Amino acid sequence: MNHFNIRKKNGCVIPCISVIPDGCRKIVIMIHGMCSSKESDSVSFIMKYMPPRGIGVVAYDQPGHGLAEARCEELRVGNCLDSLGNVEKYVREHYPYAEICYFGSSFGGYILGLYLKTRPHSGRRAFMRCSAVIFPQMILGEPDSEPDPHSLHELSEKGCITVDLGIGETAVFTRGFLDDLRQNDLVKMYGESLPDADIRFAHGENDPVVPVHAVKSFADRFGYQITVVPEEGHTISDHTGSPGLVAEKAYELFTGHGNAGF
Repeated sequence: MNHFNIRKKNGCVIPCISVIPDGCRKIVIMIHGMCSSKESDSVSFIMKYMPPRGIGVVAYDQPGHGLAEARCEELRVGNCLDSLGNVEKYVREHYPYAEICYFGSSFGGYILGLYLKTRPHSGRRAFMRCSAVIFPQMILGEPDSEPDPHSLHELSEKGCITVDLGIGETAVFTRGFLDDLRQNDLVKMYGESLPDADIRFAHGENDPVVPVHAVKSFADRFGYQITVVPEEGHTISDHTGSPGLVAEKAYELFTGHGNAGF
């Protein structure tokens, strides 16, 4: 495994890891979820699964996550999009012969969805695991809903809110980040026009964090394929074969070969 850093124009650092097999023709960029990092179990599994099958993997810490270098940069949607853009630029420059693919988990899926819609990208295949495509609604509520009085008071007193996402860790969101979410409603944006990418979803049937019905509704509305994994939660790892099923579905998308190689 290779460890390296990418420096952004603003001086902030993106800590990265990669496993790139010799001569591979495809490289997957992995975007982790909220309160997670490039060292997550999901990233580790894909990094063990894909390279033996000829696909390279690059993972990185999103702003405000992971190693101290990344935690120095504020969690803002624009910063997250810039980090993904910088990682893609690095891959294109160092492996110009390889096709770029994407794998987004939870909040990372939301960021990936925004990236594909709003930023230049060379990749055309994107896989979403328990993607929080409705992240603004999860945090802010529906557009016509009444604001939570406790959150409004906390925001007024501290300039941020503390949110229990149901993933074992609380997240702190600044006023600026909340404003970012208000301006980046993925459902509304995709309703205007779809990005140039083949996007597929895998979601746990019993996901307590990102409701499966909401993501299925999103996928069905915009014509994306979704695999609902029975008796699984947010990490899709409660049962022995589930991580492999997710990896297989991702491999199928990235290669276009169905179940070849299994």
